Amino acid sequence: MLSILFMSDNNDIGLEWLSVDLDHLSPSQLLTSTPSWIFKYLYLGQDRRNIVVGENAALGSAVHNGIQNVLCGIPTFDATREAQIEFDMHDANEDAAKRIKYRGIIPQMIQNGVDVLLENGFFAAIPEEKITTRFDGVNVDIIGYVDLVVPDTIFCEMKTKAPRKTRLLKDGSQGWSKGSLPKVPEKNHVMQSAIYQKALNITPSICYINEVEAVLFTPFNCDELKADNLAKCLEEMRQKALVRQNLLRFSDDPKVLASIVDPDWDHAYQWKLEDEYLQKARKLWEF
Repeated sequence: MLSILFMSDNNDIGLEWLSVDLDHLSPSQLLTSTPSWIFKYLYLGQDRRNIVVGENAALGSAVHNGIQNVLCGIPTFDATREAQIEFDMHDANEDAAKRIKYRGIIPQMIQNGVDVLLENGFFAAIPEEKITTRFDGVNVDIIGYVDLVVPDTIFCEMKTKAPRKTRLLKDGSQGWSKGSLPKVPEKNHVMQSAIYQKALNITPSICYINEVEAVLFTPFNCDELKADNLAKCLEEMRQKALVRQNLLRFSDDPKVLASIVDPDWDHAYQWKLEDEYLQKARKLWEF
């Protein structure tokens, strides 16, 4: 398909994007595997928002919002109660044991995150700061929302590590092991941060939180967030955007694109979906 540019709010957006109702890309889109992106963003479209995520994601969202609220001035007790209510109201229902366990550790996880962030200067931080940037050769905006920003100084992306189920104990109760914090930032999180650093041009950081502790990575304590590695990650993200753009120039029909992309059904997590949506995905790859 020929690339045609369309003027919208003073930004040139390629017709290939508009033909599939996409007016921007996000870091999460770019970090989604190509088959999963075709299924969720091109085949399902807005219906992808109805996919219910599990308790791990629900925990992450609740802790994330609780920490933001405390750092923005809401009393810790109120922010924690609101986070637990958010978790209670979440649609996730894949594991009853996780729901009970995770609800109970929300207060400590919020406190762990708040403590490490305050120690590193995140006073009066701005939550969910919107960023917009572009990649060379890609004719659609990259838009994201940064968890916490101290203007002109530093930003932070927060990531939670939930406890993992182990064997049942002798008394019949569920055993648990704590969610392990990484020794260095995870690649996908660095790639996400590279986009935010490009847009904000301030110091990046990534905070990992579990029910026991939290750790903050910055360019001053790890190589992964130094400028040279961020540049490599940024180029990798640009290449991901170009692949999607080239696919849409070939065809805007998800069935056609599915026919040239291996779905990789054994992928570790991309097809962890409710049965209804997994069956829809398999239908897309039936020829």
